[in-house]
Amino acid sequence: MKEVTILLFVSCFLFFSETIIAQKNFSDKSFETADYENDSRVNHYDVGFYFLDLEMNNTSVYIEGTARIDLNLEAAYNDELVFEFKSDMTVDSVEVNGNLQTYSHTDAVIVIDYIHTDDYNDNYQVSAIIYYHGSPSDGLFNKSEYYEEELFEFTFSLTEPYFAKYWFPCKQVLTDKADSSYFYVTIPEDIKAGSNGLLVDEYLIGDGLKRMEWESSYPIAYYLISVAVSDYMDYSFNANVINETETIFVQNYIPNNAEYLSNNDWYILQIKEMLSVLSDVWGLFPFSDEKYGHCIVPTGGGMENQTMTTLKSFSFRLMIHELAHSWFGDYVTCATWQDIWINEGFASYGEYLGEEFIQPEGYEQTFLLGAQQLAKEAPTGSVYVPFEELDSVNRVFDYKLSYRKGLCLVHMIRYIINDDDMFFASLREFLNIYANGTATGDDLKEVLENETGIDFEPFFNEWYYGEGYPTYSAEWYQQGSDIYVEILQTTSSTATSLFTIPMEFGILYQDSTMEIVRKNVDSNFCNYKIPVTNTVIDIVLNPTNAILADVLSVQKISEYSYLDKFKIFPNPTHGDNVHIITSIRNDYQIHIVNIMGQIVFTSEYNSTEIDINLQNLNQGVYFVNLIEGENVYTEKLVIR
Repeated sequence: MKEVTILLFVSCFLFFSETIIAQKNFSDKSFETADYENDSRVNHYDVGFYFLDLEMNNTSVYIEGTARIDLNLEAAYNDELVFEFKSDMTVDSVEVNGNLQTYSHTDAVIVIDYIHTDDYNDNYQVSAIIYYHGSPSDGLFNKSEYYEEELFEFTFSLTEPYFAKYWFPCKQVLTDKADSSYFYVTIPEDIKAGSNGLLVDEYLIGDGLKRMEWESSYPIAYYLISVAVSDYMDYSFNANVINETETIFVQNYIPNNAEYLSNNDWYILQIKEMLSVLSDVWGLFPFSDEKYGHCIVPTGGGMENQTMTTLKSFSFRLMIHELAHSWFGDYVTCATWQDIWINEGFASYGEYLGEEFIQPEGYEQTFLLGAQQLAKEAPTGSVYVPFEELDSVNRVFDYKLSYRKGLCLVHMIRYIINDDDMFFASLREFLNIYANGTATGDDLKEVLENETGIDFEPFFNEWYYGEGYPTYSAEWYQQGSDIYVEILQTTSSTATSLFTIPMEFGILYQDSTMEIVRKNVDSNFCNYKIPVTNTVIDIVLNPTNAILADVLSVQKISEYSYLDKFKIFPNPTHGDNVHIITSIRNDYQIHIVNIMGQIVFTSEYNSTEIDINLQNLNQGVYFVNLIEGENVYTEKLVIR
């Protein structure tokens, strides 16, 4: 027993230590309320290409150089060009299509005086180059950290969600991905800089400096453009993928310390199996023509910068979470920050898939229960982020809602579909449809419905836009070859009063076998007659833990006590409405009596479900009497 207790403690400790590190760390962010807003003038063009050419080092956040943005104008637009860029950075000059232009730089935007005449090239009408320098107040960080007792300095970007404009001119609109991006970095010759795409050249330029030229041909969202500079060692290899003849290049920039490599080599190589597993279920790693990589930086958790994740450390769940973003977040990006579930919910589910397909059997159940427990710690609040809450970065990336409850939603979709081949095929189709673009939760719902024929409208209304989770209690009895089950559902939030997700019953027979039966749920109080093949000794609600829910009690009762009861919920109530459910189908009366014995409410009914308005009643304890002929049944009611 002692060994089991210790093992359980260690398991829980590892779960929470790895889970908490997977979330993003915004403790260094100097967020301003207006950061999530865009100047409307940026909507008059489409970005095609970002090319950053910067001089920097690993000892400060100071940068200088150029940002080139190639774009196409809206058909009817022929006016000033506007880019987002924080005003504490200094703009030295601006060229558009090779010509110097006048500009202003205030209120976190660059406004360029420009009237379009001739196109820049066959692909883009306009190419703007901004020459600038400065020390960004956010988005770019300089930190030191000891690795194997050796001190390393780092300068690295952390741009999600609103912080690209702090360190380079850009357009911070999710739905406008650039077609491609380059990042050329001039740095001291004894260090390295990692970025998106492939390293196409690296060469010395004199004066103790060198250039590293990174190029990516894949579409990219503004916040995924990244850089990390330090004294790195390049530890690279190729990874084989199930059912694929081509390998995937994996490039790791790690602290240049032989002991660090020897201590982390086994963990780093786990990425091979992770790439294979996720490619098998979601389709081939979407940036296979370039690479997947890691840059170690001293920050909390990780950041899924496209093809070059920045990572605090090599741990299983953190690594596979950030890798999963390659599909959900990078390849297909949330179309709005309100739909961050498309990024974080599915990346978190990548962790579950790692537990299911890579870790020892049973790890996925421990992981799922831990994720559900965290999700229940947010009994109100929706996975979908309301617009009025977008000014809070910590709300957008709420770990209990966007990550852990988001994971639970994906698992419940899998449970509803009840066919793994169809579930994964539906997700692959979603990725194919929105490849290299953006999508919302509703876009996913439409694909799921088209691929499965299942109506997901109630699910999304209750679980995605709704709040909270259900709690169930059940009573049952057996009569011959049938069991009769009564389920009562209450919810953790008044915003969502009913969750209609189907319920599974695990029917445990006296011969120790279990039969699982699935039934629809269409009200807070449901009765079921279920045929059985043997003597039933117990039933288990939600036996596979697929539903994010609490099971308060499951009780075997006699046939007569089952018929004698009626239910009131919510109870306690806050004095609005209560719902009463009864199995009595004859005419009956309801009397509500206060503790002085006075009848404060009376009415007649003949329905099995009724609502009573309590707004005229004060807080306190009451007794609800259901009177059917000579029979009187009583339940206590508390108004708070």
